[in-house]
Amino acid sequence: MTLDISRRAVLGGGAAALGALATGLPRRVHAQSSEPIRIGILLPLTGTQASYAPDCKLSAEIAADQINAAGGILGRKLEIVFKDDKANPNAAIAAAKELMGEGINLFIGGLNTPSALAIVGIMPDSKSTLITIGSVADSLTHESFNRNFFRITDSAYSRAQAQAHLAAEKYGNVTQWSGILPDVEFGHALWRSYSSGLKTFYPELAKTQAEISDPVLFKWGSIDFKNQISSLMRQPVEAVYQSLTGEDFLTMINQARPFGLTKKIKVFMDLSGELIFAKILKKNLPENFWSGSHWYYGSYQDIPTGKALYDEYVKRTGDKYPTGYIGPAHMALYAYANAIKAAGSTETDAVISALEGVKFESAKGELSFRKEDHQVISDINIKLGPADDELGWKVSDAVKVPGEKLLGPATPGKALVIGG
Repeated sequence: MTLDISRRAVLGGGAAALGALATGLPRRVHAQSSEPIRIGILLPLTGTQASYAPDCKLSAEIAADQINAAGGILGRKLEIVFKDDKANPNAAIAAAKELMGEGINLFIGGLNTPSALAIVGIMPDSKSTLITIGSVADSLTHESFNRNFFRITDSAYSRAQAQAHLAAEKYGNVTQWSGILPDVEFGHALWRSYSSGLKTFYPELAKTQAEISDPVLFKWGSIDFKNQISSLMRQPVEAVYQSLTGEDFLTMINQARPFGLTKKIKVFMDLSGELIFAKILKKNLPENFWSGSHWYYGSYQDIPTGKALYDEYVKRTGDKYPTGYIGPAHMALYAYANAIKAAGSTETDAVISALEGVKFESAKGELSFRKEDHQVISDINIKLGPADDELGWKVSDAVKVPGEKLLGPATPGKALVIGG
């Protein structure tokens, strides 16, 4: 189906959702204060991942304005403070410590995995907590888990499993798979999850076996992918799973076109580039290009908070096609707002306990965290963005795979074991 979302009147639904924030939570006695509740948000405002930051920043600003318009939290205004983590672990730690020195104990950030792991590591000793909004590394909820961490997006395992499920369901006749992934633990773990899913779901859904070649690996930080492209051209592959992000993917696609790779490959399954890639590549976007998304607006127009977020985004930007990065920071602030109200406090341990038990309305509907490992429980949203004559691209299909069934076991403190 083709999804064409127009500017519809969603103010009534948005007001209802905001009213739920103000009235739908347990009331507790709390100390009165006129000081704002300050939440630190760490984003790559500069550096290699900076293209993702503007949407995350706007998302947080919209959430804060909506929450404050509904009366704030415990009668106090919400104030968000941004700091640049530069997509660099050391810079992320420095930025977090600077905000801690200002008395901030509640954080949102961790858009990329190295920064997320670095910040999570200092949370317990600093008596602070972090909700990550982009990093999908399985280690965050497994061997590197600590109680001061929560993840508002899906994990690498659950996303890869969902995408393998989608591949088997939609493309059962396309059986020859390979991948192009970074030669680091994250890339290897992602491939283990995806290939395991192919081995599970092709027999179950397509009634056939997937033929899986070893992935083509590249050095992290590489800007030349010609050898990897040549290797894929030599292999008898029809479909590729890839996790290149930002400029790296754009470089690879531009290098691949003269080789004919985009014509050879029948299905591209992408980890997370989604509308960002579509808006840049336009008619050069490969056919059958599927990508994971943290929040696809077209799938949540029946959710009051989702409608309100979309409507406000369009109002502020004039753009009718927000990327998925508009969702997570908004959802994280709503999680904190509900937890603080439920706890009657901004004290770290009280907020953590509340986050472990609270269910809250978000732009993706009702969400909650699994208590054992603080992984959010929600559906996983995947969409297609092929080339189009009008905009240069379009969303021609969107699939929501129920995430609760694909979370994998909760093993905090222990590495995720993947079969297959």
